[in-house]
Amino acid sequence: MKNKILLLACITILLAAGAEKVLGEAPAETAAEVKVPVVMYHLVTERQKYIGKYGITPAELRADLEYLRDNSYDTVVMQDLINFVDHGTPLPPNPIMLTFDDGNYSDFEYLLPLLREFDKKAVVAIISGAADKYTKMEAENPKGRYPNLSWPQVKLLHESGHVEIQNHSHDLHGKNGSGKRKGETAEAYYSRLFADLKKMQDGCKSNLNGYSPTAFVYPLGVIGEGSQDVLTELGLRGSFSCQEGINVIRQGDRDCLFLLKRTNRPSGRGIENIAKKY
Repeated sequence: MKNKILLLACITILLAAGAEKVLGEAPAETAAEVKVPVVMYHLVTERQKYIGKYGITPAELRADLEYLRDNSYDTVVMQDLINFVDHGTPLPPNPIMLTFDDGNYSDFEYLLPLLREFDKKAVVAIISGAADKYTKMEAENPKGRYPNLSWPQVKLLHESGHVEIQNHSHDLHGKNGSGKRKGETAEAYYSRLFADLKKMQDGCKSNLNGYSPTAFVYPLGVIGEGSQDVLTELGLRGSFSCQEGINVIRQGDRDCLFLLKRTNRPSGRGIENIAKKY
């Protein structure tokens, strides 16, 4: 009888230990929502006259990436947010997104080498009309130096594994951005915006091995009424504004990916001031 009691006790202990092991191996639950700051950059340059509100030096960009590395920040791109919203794919503990508007040549000259060096990622929003223009000029004069990226350069960024290309319009970077024009009907605005953004989507698909952007970066931050309907029809999953603030990304909430807030990074104000703010 005594032996039976001991045997039962041993079995109970082993079962409890097994249960503890299984429970211990269970994956931790993914957070239902995550706060993600987005930093907005434009030009990286050594030319003094362009350094200011929308232009920083290569040394300042290096300092930003050093800060992110030394303080355990992980860079994410739009696809990471989409995966989190759609599938609950975990985001890193300290996510931050770096966005670069306009598709300046400096994204190829300065940004890409630094992203490779620090093993970070960034979103680059290009204007396909400019890419068309400078691809033609580059073909006619390969030794020329042009302000915006050509398609071959965009492709190198895209294939690097460090850059996600997004839609900054085909040719809407003028005075009113992608906003509604004076006297324009809602129908005319919808058609015009749809045609422009589709041209940019198609340009990427043709030049980037079938890739299509997943988000629209509003030129000049001008948001036209009804524009999100255009984005949705084109299959775009999100958009970026120029409004400052923190973004709360929620699982299952597709709307939270639209009008993402971004904080501008001017010269003289390091990324630590933005990261600590949120």
